[in-house]
Formats: sequence, structure tokens, C-alpha cells
Amino acid sequence: MPRTATRRIKDDELSPRVIWGGGLALAVVVPLLFWLVWKSQFAAPPGYLFGTPTLPVEAGYCLAVTHHISPMGVPRGSYFDQAADFWIQRMIGLDADLASAIAAGEARLSRDMNAAPTRNGWLQYAMDQCSYRAVNYGARFRVFN
Repeated sequence: MPRTATRRIKDDELSPRVIWGGGLALAVVVPLLFWLVWKSQFAAPPGYLFGTPTLPVEAGYCLAVTHHISPMGVPRGSYFDQAADFWIQRMIGLDADLASAIAAGEARLSRDMNAAPTRNGWLQYAMDQCSYRAVNYGARFRVFN
């Protein structure tokens, strides 16, 4: 059998150039990968809910959903009440004109409910989507604790 020349690299045979080059490559690649994962994990959703043009209108839409889902009112501290409080505070925090944002949200919700096959089905779907978005924005609903 012919013998092939194999050379094993021992720890003391690695040149400082290889060690520093590999370390430098790791020092660049690891933070870059961390940053890419960080940005993709917490990336904002690709747009506003239900085709709303701005954040205040999105908040107005979700506020309208919370009011339409139970037109007779909801008990204080309930899930729907907490959602409404969240969306009101969100609009206030955006320094938006509350009246125009709520009116635009109501108009869009009316358009969507008229186009939906069932009114209650659309409201349940919209409430789910608004709740998921509220959680993305940092809402914590006490009723779920």
C-alpha cells in the first residue's frame, strides 16, 4: 500500500496570522448574525392592519372594533375594555388628532363590515388581529394572566 503524506497540525504549529485572522472573522460574523436575527425577530409588521394608511387610523380602527363588538358596553376591566383603553392610549401617545383618527377608523371598519359575509365573523376576526397587533406593540392584558 502506498503511503500518503498526511500532516497533522499541532496546536503549537498554528501561526499567529491564522489565529488572529480567524478571531477577526468571528468578531465580524457573530455580531452581524446576531444583528440580522435581532432585526428579523422584532421587525415591525409589514404594514398597518386592514389597509389603514397610518398608525393613528390603525388605532382608530381597532378602537372602533372594540366598541362595535359589544355595542351595549362591556364590564369595566374586561378584555374588551382593556383593549379599548390600550388603543386610546396608543392614539394619545402618537400625538394624533383623536377625532379624525377615530372617524377614519370607523369609516374603514364600516366599509370592511359591509364587504364581509357576516358582520359578527368579521368583528371577531378583526378583534383577534387587533389583539395580536396590540401585543406586538407591548400590550399586556390582565385578564390573560
